[in-house]
Amino acid sequence: MRRWRSHSHRDRVQRSSVGVHGEAPPPSTARARLSLLLGDRRGAVAMLAGSSILSGFAEAGMLVLLTQIAAAITTGARRVHTHIGPLRLDTTVGELLVVALALTGFRLALQVPISILPARIGAEVQARLRRDLLHAFTRASWSVQSADREGHLQETLTSQVIQATAGAVQATTLLTSLITFVVLLISALVLNLIAAAIVLTVAIALFGLLRPLSALGARRARSLSQAQIEYAGGIGEAIRVAEDTQVFGAAAAQRERIGRLIDSARELFFRTWVIGRLVPNLYQSLIYLLIVVGLGGLYLAGAGHAASLGAVVLLLVRAGNNGQQAQTAYQGLRQSLPFIERLQAAEERYSQSAPLDGGALLPRIESLAFERVSFAYRAERPVLSEISFVIAGGEAIGIVGPSGAGKSTLVQILLRLRAQDGGRYLVNGVPAEQFARSEWNRRVAYVSQEPRLVHATVAENIRYFRDLDRAAIERAGRLARIHDDVMSWPQGYDTVVGPRADAVSGGQQQRICLARALAARPEVLVLDEPTSALDPTSERLIQESLMALKHELTLFIVAHRLSTLDICDRVMVIVDGRLAAFDTTAFLQTHSPYYRTASGLAASVPAGLLGVR
Repeated sequence: MRRWRSHSHRDRVQRSSVGVHGEAPPPSTARARLSLLLGDRRGAVAMLAGSSILSGFAEAGMLVLLTQIAAAITTGARRVHTHIGPLRLDTTVGELLVVALALTGFRLALQVPISILPARIGAEVQARLRRDLLHAFTRASWSVQSADREGHLQETLTSQVIQATAGAVQATTLLTSLITFVVLLISALVLNLIAAAIVLTVAIALFGLLRPLSALGARRARSLSQAQIEYAGGIGEAIRVAEDTQVFGAAAAQRERIGRLIDSARELFFRTWVIGRLVPNLYQSLIYLLIVVGLGGLYLAGAGHAASLGAVVLLLVRAGNNGQQAQTAYQGLRQSLPFIERLQAAEERYSQSAPLDGGALLPRIESLAFERVSFAYRAERPVLSEISFVIAGGEAIGIVGPSGAGKSTLVQILLRLRAQDGGRYLVNGVPAEQFARSEWNRRVAYVSQEPRLVHATVAENIRYFRDLDRAAIERAGRLARIHDDVMSWPQGYDTVVGPRADAVSGGQQQRICLARALAARPEVLVLDEPTSALDPTSERLIQESLMALKHELTLFIVAHRLSTLDICDRVMVIVDGRLAAFDTTAFLQTHSPYYRTASGLAASVPAGLLGVR
């Protein structure tokens, strides 16, 4: 039997090793990152390399022939008698024109795959990065998902992916430019060994000389990547608290705060792109200077035939252009590596936190039990300690306690969102982790304190991406006491609700979420303070729904309003992470100091003002 391993400690270790909120780890080699980025695109890369080689030789041949044709036309000659490096050329100008035209057409045809393949590689890399990261996130443990700052995933899936995709495209540009550079340089070596050798030697030296600037650009890009994450987090937070910002008149301070993030990203963007443009432009200018100086030396030495020398000039100039393109692509690739590293670190962090799945079929849930369950977010500060209880199927259980007592953590363990650090969580006497998550998710439902609707119709919000027919949706609507409200709207269940859509009341939103939880006929339902922010009418309707469901499923209710507990068979009192009491409300009224105090407050304070946790 596979033993369950807690993930909470492992998640903490992972966050420290790969960085909190997806911060990039120390960079590995560019080759390793690039290999992971391009994945299985080796065939396309090989085809691109082959096309570039053929295109380079076609261009070299075309340039050589054009110089010979131009020289012949200038002197009025009909035939060309010359040596091109080791080759002897003895033919007519017309024949040279035909060959040059054929080479031009051949090179033109090769531009189709040379243009299409990088675009295809970039598009597929971008889609794969987004798909893989989203897949890893959705499979990650709740402890890792909940640790992400607002806007982190959105920023990573958008601008960070775009920058990483640019790295893949730059890699293809680097490949084609380097190949063309080498082919043209080889051709120049054939024509004039000395000139081409000098250019090659100095080009390599210049490449090494500019590496410190290139490395500086990569460091600036890494800082820019982090600044973009911080900016996205700030924007996400500003959107979430927009109402509070308006109420408290904090718009100016909020603008100043976001403005600092914008300024930081702006300065890093400026510095990154200055280096990105400066390095290749310096390289190109120095290459041209070298060509001019080298040809001046050959001229003074009287070396070479005029036409052959002209061919060398053209080949070296074109090689210099491709060298500059290669330097630009290399610089762009170096500056994309931090974004690639961040993406791969985030995917690794999500993937490694994925909870284990036992795979066993889950029979009808007859009992739920904690045996000495403990949990801590930090080892020195336990949140739950030695929690033990047994719940029979069909019981209605209340959960109360002061703020910070550990109620939310207990609920998350009940839902298998988090794994306990110690003890056992048993379902029908079997460790919960042995059961398949798909089975568990189908049998257990949850309604959070804050209604969470998606921008979609009422029916789609209740269905929530599951295979449920209209009858199941309307049945759930009736159970949640929202059906009559929905049918009174012009579009009925096809009415669009959710963030930024036509407003529905908080009570209606909560009842839509309750219908979502009930739609698949769960066996266990967990509600986190379902009536704390509701008006009396909505509270009464939800209470009616819960009463109708009692004994049809196992019910857990985290309550601030003690009136919500009237339907509960037993109530847990959680204080300082421990199960202080667990019995009927009548027993607790006599034997639980916390429950007795809370009841007294509930009796003396209007329900709408009571906020006891």
